[in-house]
Amino acid sequence: MNGAARRWFGAEPAVNLALSPDGRAVSWQSEQKPGVFVWRPEHGVRTLRPGRARIVDHAWLPGSGALVAVVAGRTERVIVHDEATGRTADVTPEDLAGIHIVDRDQPRRGSLLLRGTGADGRAAWHVLSSPGGPARHVPAPGAAGRLFSDADDRPCAATARAEDGSLIVYAAEADGWHEVWRSRPPGSLVTHPVDVTADGLGLYLSGPCRNGFLGVRLLDLRTGKAKTVLEDGEHDLDVVPHPATRVPQLALVSGARQGLRALDPELAADLSVLTSRHPGELEIVGLTRDNTVWLVQVDDGESVPRHLLWDRGDGTTHRLTPGRPRLMRRANRRALAPTATVAVPARDGLTLDGYLVTPTGGAPPYPCVLLVHGGPWSRDVWGISPQAQWLAELGYASLRVNFRGSEGYGTRFLDLGRADWGGGMHDDLEDTLRWAVSEGHVDPDRVAIMGQSYGGYAALMAATARPKAFALAVAICAPTDLVAFLRYVKRSSHHERAHFLHRVGDPDDDAHRLRAQSPLTHAAGCHTPVLLVHGRDDPLVPYTQATTMADALAEHRRPHHCLVLSGEGHGITSPANRVRLARVVGRQLAYHLAGRPT
Repeated sequence: MNGAARRWFGAEPAVNLALSPDGRAVSWQSEQKPGVFVWRPEHGVRTLRPGRARIVDHAWLPGSGALVAVVAGRTERVIVHDEATGRTADVTPEDLAGIHIVDRDQPRRGSLLLRGTGADGRAAWHVLSSPGGPARHVPAPGAAGRLFSDADDRPCAATARAEDGSLIVYAAEADGWHEVWRSRPPGSLVTHPVDVTADGLGLYLSGPCRNGFLGVRLLDLRTGKAKTVLEDGEHDLDVVPHPATRVPQLALVSGARQGLRALDPELAADLSVLTSRHPGELEIVGLTRDNTVWLVQVDDGESVPRHLLWDRGDGTTHRLTPGRPRLMRRANRRALAPTATVAVPARDGLTLDGYLVTPTGGAPPYPCVLLVHGGPWSRDVWGISPQAQWLAELGYASLRVNFRGSEGYGTRFLDLGRADWGGGMHDDLEDTLRWAVSEGHVDPDRVAIMGQSYGGYAALMAATARPKAFALAVAICAPTDLVAFLRYVKRSSHHERAHFLHRVGDPDDDAHRLRAQSPLTHAAGCHTPVLLVHGRDDPLVPYTQATTMADALAEHRRPHHCLVLSGEGHGITSPANRVRLARVVGRQLAYHLAGRPT
């Protein structure tokens, strides 16, 4: 059990992968070792360690071979390392804190955009143009969350979120920034900027189109008028633009399986060759500005995802393997547990997409864990899930389902979850379990439910307010008192504030309903052992939501355990705590599902 926890949740050897501007190198950071690692097909891996401080982010400076790194400390520093000369320069903008690189996925001509917090507490933007030169301040609207530049790196559009969740678009004009367009909830909550056109006169937006499915609209920054440029009325679509022309070249098609649809006939032929050689779901990690070299992640659902450097010009691919060596050695010995796509019938006639992973040994029906995603306006996807693979190694099946209220299936499906926490969304979870039992996959007497954020809330509702269906409930960073939680959110400036107030409820106007939907209200009726886990520094759901629930369970003498982890936020992210949590959960599963003493 301990070995599986380390393999799947230990320190990541590669995070923040980035493609060099010339397409000849890939860089990444590691949770295991300090520095930035640079790989070239002809030379292998080289390690750059600019000082002893921890690097929190990095990117390549367009137009040069230099690497830009954000270095941790009392305040972040920005350093530039020029590989050609071996020189390192500190280019940290004065009086700027919380610095991060904001356009690593938007190839620019010759500069890099940085965002941080100025001395006045407001967002401040700087542009870095040369390896040794200072970063220049860039004027932007005070509330801007995104800043977009034309093909010559000139800022031309900005977007911001208002307190009520409205999306505001600003255009740069000779006399400053002016608001040109505004979208209000609920449409604005699922509308996101993609990129500007190369001439800087238009902004592509992903948002609701025909039949409520997401498509792409083009907003004219001069007139404020928008027109639909891509939709199909049956799937949510997003796009990958050409890095130089900014014209959409690939459509990302949502569904039970995610797909790439080429919008250019020439690219369709190239993509067909790539997918025939490397079957699976493709994710574009990086592209060169001329679009000739791509960094691609391939997930075939049966082995460790791999990265490829693909030269579209000559069709060659180079395999990059910065992943977990222990997992790769295991995968070489035998395939990982495969992920099956399943269609689950809900009690009201809806069909839900789900994913079933079963152990490679043993025979059904299996002990099982129902894994519930967060949000709830998130979703599960096909492919390798570390949690599911870890459970399979321990001998458990796992089920994931995109219940109503999940994203990826249009706004109508998403809106079915509005004000419905603990209701129809939870019916879908129970229907998924019922389906798995009826199909012979799962032993109904040996099932646990586990999730983070909304998923943790669902686990607690299953343990308290709903009929007993599970032998164990694991709730990570879960809201337990919806009235207190939403009052906290309402006072905050969290980026999802409007989502919660619109989709869950107002803590004052809807207090009666929200109390009825709160696990804390039903603590006395808890019929299932509960494991509560929370980060002490959670900025969205205060850790007191877990401790208050633990106190209520203790008062009513209900079996529970509460684990509050220092240094963690909304999610358990440090490798040591990830492994610790997996071990704790593993022991609980062994006791409650397998009948093994711990």
